[in-house]
Amino acid sequence: MKYVVVLVSALLLHASTALAQEETDTVAEATTEGGSATEPAEPATKKRSVYYRKARGWLWIEGLIGVSAYDPDQFGSLSAAAIENAPRLKGPEYGFAVGTPFGGPFFLGFFYRQANYGQYKLLKTGLDMQGSIMIPYVHIILRGSIGFAKTFKGNPYGLQNVDNGGVAFTGGFGLRIPIIRWISFASTFDWTYIALAMRGENPIDGSSVRNWINGQQFGLTLALTFQFIGVRKD
Repeated sequence: MKYVVVLVSALLLHASTALAQEETDTVAEATTEGGSATEPAEPATKKRSVYYRKARGWLWIEGLIGVSAYDPDQFGSLSAAAIENAPRLKGPEYGFAVGTPFGGPFFLGFFYRQANYGQYKLLKTGLDMQGSIMIPYVHIILRGSIGFAKTFKGNPYGLQNVDNGGVAFTGGFGLRIPIIRWISFASTFDWTYIALAMRGENPIDGSSVRNWINGQQFGLTLALTFQFIGVRKD
C-alpha cells in the first residue's frame, strides 16, 4: 500500500499545482481580452456554455485505487476431496490505465489492476473500453474490459506447487468529473467474472488437482486521470 500512498500523494500535489496555474492563466486571459481580474471580458463569459467542462485529450494516463470483494468459486469450485470452497474476501485494489478516447466519448486503452486479499493477490490486465455520455459538467461512464487474470503469492485453496491463469470480463458504470483543462476525477462500480484454471497439489494428501474455478469480483474504484495532447480549451 505504500506505493499507492506515494502515487496518490504525488498526483494530488501535481493537481494542486496545476489548479493554481490554471487560476493564474484565467486571470491573465481575462486581462488580455480587455477585462480585469474581477470583471472578466465579455467574450470569455460567452464561451461558458452548458458543455463548458469536457474531458478531452488524445492521451490519458490514469491512476486507480479502490476496494473490492472476491468470491473465487461463486459459479464453480474445485471438485477435489477434502478441499472446501474458497472464502469470499475483501481487500484494497490499485492499478493504472493508459489509452486514448479518440477525441470523443469512446475510450480504448490498456489497464493493470492488482488486489490484495491477505491470503493471496489477484491481478488483472488487458483491454479497457469506456463510453461516455457527456451531460453538463459530468460524464456518465459505461465501461467494459477483457483480459488475463491470475492469483499469486498464494491461492484461494492453499494448494502447493500451484500454477493458475485465466480470463476476466468486466462491466461497470460510474461518473467522470472534469476538474481543470487536463485533469478529471472518476468513480466507477464494477462487476467482474473471473475464470481460472487452477493446477496444484492437495496439501492434505498430495494428490494432483486440476480444474477450472469460476468466480466474481465486485469493486468500487476512484481514478485521477491526466489528459494530454489536445486538451479542452476553456
